[in-house]
Amino acid sequence: MEGARGSGADAATAPYGRAVAYREKLPRRWTVATVAVLTGWVAYQGSVLLPDDSTLWYVMLGLSAFFALVLNAVPISKRVYHRIRLRDGQLTVGRETIAVDSLTAESIREASEQPTDAEFAAALASRSPEELTRLRQASRATPPPRLVGGGWSVPLGMEQIVVETVRGEALLIATHDREALLDALTRARQV
Repeated sequence: MEGARGSGADAATAPYGRAVAYREKLPRRWTVATVAVLTGWVAYQGSVLLPDDSTLWYVMLGLSAFFALVLNAVPISKRVYHRIRLRDGQLTVGRETIAVDSLTAESIREASEQPTDAEFAAALASRSPEELTRLRQASRATPPPRLVGGGWSVPLGMEQIVVETVRGEALLIATHDREALLDALTRARQV
């Protein structure tokens, strides 16, 4: 009984956001499909080449492993640099951890009102060349936000949100599920 009372007391005195837990699932269809096709190919080659040409089969096995690595480099890098977890008031993106209370509530609210990438591209397409020139000049005046977790840019197939820290640093977070992440951040940032 005492353990139950102790955990309840900790939950009541814990800072806001500690109870919110979120883990973003990364898609696995591409990885499963490529590994299945290459495994089938190696099994077929094994049935044809083994036991007579085992050296050639080992070469085919090595080449298949190399192709599996090449074909899955982007999903692997997404797992390393852009895996998102929110637990105990800490937002972990890849190998970087940020305290949720260091993010401003206003920037999270603004991020939920930002257009999606598709909406933004459609809005840019409807602009005149003069408007685009003015937008480029205005964007050059402000520094770009820092991509959280590492990497050069937002990977293909991922959306992005921009939030700000209490120190004024703009952070760019790449995500697969924009609405769920913003909902979890909003709940974690509220009292």
